[in-house]
Amino acid sequence: MSHAEHFLSRLIRLADDEVNLALALYHDSAWVRQILQSSAVPEAVERVALSLDDLQRGPFLIVTRDGHFVTCLARDMDPGSLPVIARDRLNSFAVKVERERERAALQGRIEGGDARLRVLMRRLFLDADSISREDFLEIAAWEPLLGPVFLNTYVAMATELSMQTALLSQKRLARRASDLALREYWHLLHAAGHVALLGSMTNDRKDYDAIAESTPGVRSAFSYPLTGTGVTTFMLKGAWAAGRVGKPMLPAFKRALCEDVSLFELFDSLLVLLALGRRSSKYRAEIKKAVLAAPRKATTPEAVALRAALGREIELVCELTASLLDASRNDLDEMLFRVGARYFEDHNQFAKDREIQDIATTLPLLSWTDGITDGTSLVRTFNLTAVASELPPERFYLPRAALDEFREPWTPDHTWRMLDPMTKAAKTRAPARREQGKVGRNELCACGSGRKSKRCCGA
Repeated sequence: MSHAEHFLSRLIRLADDEVNLALALYHDSAWVRQILQSSAVPEAVERVALSLDDLQRGPFLIVTRDGHFVTCLARDMDPGSLPVIARDRLNSFAVKVERERERAALQGRIEGGDARLRVLMRRLFLDADSISREDFLEIAAWEPLLGPVFLNTYVAMATELSMQTALLSQKRLARRASDLALREYWHLLHAAGHVALLGSMTNDRKDYDAIAESTPGVRSAFSYPLTGTGVTTFMLKGAWAAGRVGKPMLPAFKRALCEDVSLFELFDSLLVLLALGRRSSKYRAEIKKAVLAAPRKATTPEAVALRAALGREIELVCELTASLLDASRNDLDEMLFRVGARYFEDHNQFAKDREIQDIATTLPLLSWTDGITDGTSLVRTFNLTAVASELPPERFYLPRAALDEFREPWTPDHTWRMLDPMTKAAKTRAPARREQGKVGRNELCACGSGRKSKRCCGA
């Protein structure tokens, strides 16, 4: 009897789900060989045991070092002195192999001239306020191949977005900007929100690490181009994206919490840490400790000045953040449900219709309102961040039928309204004290925005 025949005859030793896995491995010997090659099996070893469950108890598949299947050992049968490859090793390698297959398939579609992808990419960037949930899911399916591209694109767009936001904010009161510039900014802002979500979805953390190493400050500034607009939906997307990147963000935003030179930056740090803590309970205690210490901990002169000027306000926002880190998921879902219900007058229909509930609980995440410059708006934004950070990214989008119903044709006023939070913030900035001396145009602005004076209040 051959090894293959012997192996197949011994499958009766396995449970049904284990048989399925064993046959999947058997029919993909190339994959098994890759596992063995990557596991540094000693050259003198001719056979290896692959654990289908417990590392010590098995069950096990016995294979040769060149990937041929020998036999199956039932649970508690001893593999002897054979090296054992753990089940989690098989799982992680399976994910890697599957992603490689997905990339190859997607690359084949591109080489075959996939016209649909061109349509979606054009809409994503040039008609950016028209992306539906169906569109987003269709684009997100390209993440195995385009995830790093989306991430790089967001980093590049974020720089341009920060510049355009500052320039247009200066022109907000006088409304000195062409309709073309306002239209381009509108789509730039929406497109940056899309690619922030798409780029942060990538599972290839090495790509993010490479970008972070080549772009100084990108970790602590990752979300700020979106949250710094002060517009609810973009603040939520910026925090969600940074929270999705996960652990690599944590040290940078903990440092930023003690270094921030403006209130908007402090809010950005708190929102990202809130999203990180909500997404991963293992970081929650560490984040809560840092947040509650933030009102009394400052490591830069600007951060000291900010706390001296707004000490109680900062304490309250930090306490709110800490409380939301501990909030139950049910309470947050109920909050979103209550906020969504306000969009519909017929509460009986709302309570019964699942499609209406889906639309209603999505609309608060798409709000273009000021989310930062008054206490009520700020509390709402933090609550929405807590609930949104645990939702899948497609929940930031309406189904196509609902989007067509709710979408408004763009006008210049849409863009001017987007700039309202920044305008309000500029109006309430405290003037520089006379005894501090004149601020040079190339020095940091005294308002605490973090920008050069000539690009801010000195413009």
